[in-house]
Amino acid sequence: MKRYLYNYQTVVEFSEPVPAHAVMLRCQPVGNACQTVEQEHLVMSPSYWLQAGSDAFYNRILFGGTTEPHTVFAYVSMGIVATDTYLVKYRGENLLLYRQPTPFTTIGDGITDISENSIQAAYDICQWINENIAYQPQATTIETTAAEVMQSRQGVCQDFAHLMIALCRRQGIPARYVNGFLVGEGETHAWVEIFDGYNWLGFDPTHNCRISNGYVKLAHGRDARDCSVSRGMYTGQASQQTTIHVTLHEI
Repeated sequence: MKRYLYNYQTVVEFSEPVPAHAVMLRCQPVGNACQTVEQEHLVMSPSYWLQAGSDAFYNRILFGGTTEPHTVFAYVSMGIVATDTYLVKYRGENLLLYRQPTPFTTIGDGITDISENSIQAAYDICQWINENIAYQPQATTIETTAAEVMQSRQGVCQDFAHLMIALCRRQGIPARYVNGFLVGEGETHAWVEIFDGYNWLGFDPTHNCRISNGYVKLAHGRDARDCSVSRGMYTGQASQQTTIHVTLHEI
């Protein structure tokens, strides 16, 4: 078992005072058979109220907001997580949700000659993506689809994950999108879980590996839209600029 100290910081700056702001956050690590949250703390802009709950995918969420005018929304989620070898137990989820394509994970013709074994197929797809798609920051947006990534052959971790999900589902393998933290510093990371008939196994096509340690999971869904870390709505015409910084270190 390994232990990690995580620190997730988000600062949203508005160009003019915002009179009301509602938020929904998935910024706290999930607890499961391979991941235990030992300590957690949340520091939030003082005018915000929050309530805990869960979404349709059993992810932890915080939702709330403020009606006080403000120009900055900031929060820090931090704590300690203990992890074992990455394996998420099946909880009776509706696997059809993770077999059907979504707008982000619809794709036409692609690679062929994939093994009928789901784990080997996932390895093959993971390796193919890593070898054939270039990691290129700013080459795509949060709205880029797997089909567009297949055509452009470039993207970031979200794109790699969407493409792997699309190719796995085309092979009949249930696959879902995961976001969370990867050891080091930067922003959040995206990877994939595939169902092997018994459990959910983690694969990271960005780094061409089956996940064992060094990853802390926040949430999962059919694609990135289901498990964004921060979402919000506000009144007024202000523009916003968001800064995110993540650190995850073994302790």
